Amino acid sequence: MKKRMALILAAACALALAGGCGEKDGDQQEKGQVESPAPQEDSKEEKEGAEEAADYEASDYVELGEYKGLQITLGSYEVSDEDVKSNIESMLYAYPVYEDSDKDTVEDGDTVNIDYEGIKDGVAFDGGTAQGAYLDIGSGNFIEGFEEGLIGKKVGEKVSLDLTFPESYGNKDLAGQAVVFKVTVNKIVTKKEITYDEMTDEFVKDNFSMQGYENVADFKKGIKEELEASNESKKGTDIENAIIEKLAENCTVKSFPEGLLDKSYEEYLEQFETGLKDNYGMELEEYAKTLNTTEEEFKEQVKANVENSLKNQLILEAIAKKENISVDEEGFSAYKQGIVTDYGYESEEALLEQHGEEYVKRAYLSTKTMEMLTENAKITYDKNAGTDADSGDAQEGAVEK
Repeated sequence: MKKRMALILAAACALALAGGCGEKDGDQQEKGQVESPAPQEDSKEEKEGAEEAADYEASDYVELGEYKGLQITLGSYEVSDEDVKSNIESMLYAYPVYEDSDKDTVEDGDTVNIDYEGIKDGVAFDGGTAQGAYLDIGSGNFIEGFEEGLIGKKVGEKVSLDLTFPESYGNKDLAGQAVVFKVTVNKIVTKKEITYDEMTDEFVKDNFSMQGYENVADFKKGIKEELEASNESKKGTDIENAIIEKLAENCTVKSFPEGLLDKSYEEYLEQFETGLKDNYGMELEEYAKTLNTTEEEFKEQVKANVENSLKNQLILEAIAKKENISVDEEGFSAYKQGIVTDYGYESEEALLEQHGEEYVKRAYLSTKTMEMLTENAKITYDKNAGTDADSGDAQEGAVEK
């Protein structure tokens, strides 16, 4: 996302702009996800344009309705024993127990323990070597030909597999390249998945000591604490989203400051397209296809999202004006440092150089305004309501904030 937009729009809970963020790896193209580009230096014209776009009074464009004491109903964020059990069970799937078997010939469907070394142009390549690795034959976890090449091999046998990485492989240095894998079949094993009730202190220590867990009791306690922290974070996001939805119902954006919508849309789209090309070698049309849409439909959705986000921004700014919410030096300093850390700027000076101090202050005011609205909202938590915001009255038995 263009950082200029991220500052204010994120503060206005504009969380759904198209394009998604995630790990920067080859799998993202297959999933239709592209990482947001890092901050880039704007041209002089862009900086001047940003200052010009920020030169408006939001209250001139917004008709405010009710915004204090908003009635919001959310689901329960408590973590139950069943939640802990379910989460641990999903983790245990990745930590099976392997028991040696008497089989001596590899068949499709077997689980084998192997040593392997990947060689390209006579040299072992990074990430292509392992000892004592477990592999389910037929799982498709390795490149085509690897697992098939082990079928029929004997325990203790060494084999050389001449293979080629697919053109779409995430590592560009290996994509489409011919390699040789030298493999030793150590043994054929039986894989058993451990259930929640079968966990032992020894199992936890062997598999989860790196995460700080030495026994079952600590493991369950730690996972519960992690879930509670996650739920607390989600609760904050859900509250802000619910407030934004209510504001959209109660307040009216009559129009936009001249040029603001078009400028914001163009800047976002330009940055998104640049990120596609620089990080993934993709054109927008190609990316749209990964989302099963057309380039024009994608652009229309982006513009709609930008428009909604700008409406949220203007409403928050108008509320800040009416409530006399101002920039305090200490809070603003902490806010800037948080942006620098979260978005990867080199320094506060670099942040202000790119966006201008006035623009960053607007973002900070939006954040302070959301904090005020949250403090004044009447929030009810009802385990029967799910976690989606509900604009209706609290149900019987619900707990109010």
